[in-house]
Amino acid sequence: MTASSHRIAVLRRTAWICTGLVLSIVGLSASIRLSANGLGCAPWPQCYGQAAGASGTTIEVLRVLHRVSAVLLLPLLLVLVMGGYSRSTERWPQRWLAVVAVVIALALAVLGRWTAGARVPAITLGNLLGGLLLLAVCARMALAGRASWPGPARLSRGSRRWLRWGAFALLLQVALGGLLSGALAGLSCASLLHCPLPQALNWEILNPWQPPLDLTPSTFRPQGALLHWLHRGMAIVSGMSALLAARALRRDGWPRIGAALFALVLAEATLGLLLVSAGLPLLIAIAHNLFAALLLALLLALV
Repeated sequence: MTASSHRIAVLRRTAWICTGLVLSIVGLSASIRLSANGLGCAPWPQCYGQAAGASGTTIEVLRVLHRVSAVLLLPLLLVLVMGGYSRSTERWPQRWLAVVAVVIALALAVLGRWTAGARVPAITLGNLLGGLLLLAVCARMALAGRASWPGPARLSRGSRRWLRWGAFALLLQVALGGLLSGALAGLSCASLLHCPLPQALNWEILNPWQPPLDLTPSTFRPQGALLHWLHRGMAIVSGMSALLAARALRRDGWPRIGAALFALVLAEATLGLLLVSAGLPLLIAIAHNLFAALLLALLLALV
């Protein structure tokens, strides 16, 4: 192994460490946000929308872990930038992605100043989408260029088309899910099947700067049902696109990656159904966020 190839191998391992750190940050962020919204509180659902999902000590511990992970991440991303642009006979092809990762991390750090106590869904959306995009960028840096990983040039047009559609639809689905969570509209549907739309649709619910719904304890409001149905509709579109991409990947000679994509789609759909039917339990909600992050990272790493 030459010195240049050894350097690139070290950069890839560093990217893997960054991927693990970002995934932990996404999970910790979801735990803090959902706990603060009252998921897992008792008595349920009377306390939904109140900061009673976990003890103050537990949330503070989660916040400390979140900050420590974020502090460890930024220097590693800077190492990727400096290593990618260092003078060498072979420059790291993913060096621009390292710059993008640093920009996203800095933007999330700035956004973090307004996160604590924020009541508008726009802050939730910014943190959620930023964290998921950062995870996808780190995963792509870690995977790109490996002989066992298909770059865009090694995929058929059908695979690339369905991967793009799946990634775009999943981004919209995640945004709608974050809006649904940030607007405290999780209880707008009494059950999985019983989710009637109001006679007069209130499209203001899609405004990320609109404050959360003023929920009355034990009352299911119909205003957020529109968000539920839009989220479910995009779930069908993104899921079908990802499944068709998985099928195309198998035909292209990448059966393991196609199987991984299929498994993530199945797991995410199952968690989504369980989340609504079981009444928004905290652990399932966190798992739903994590599997969405993994699915989006895989799709964007393949695009």
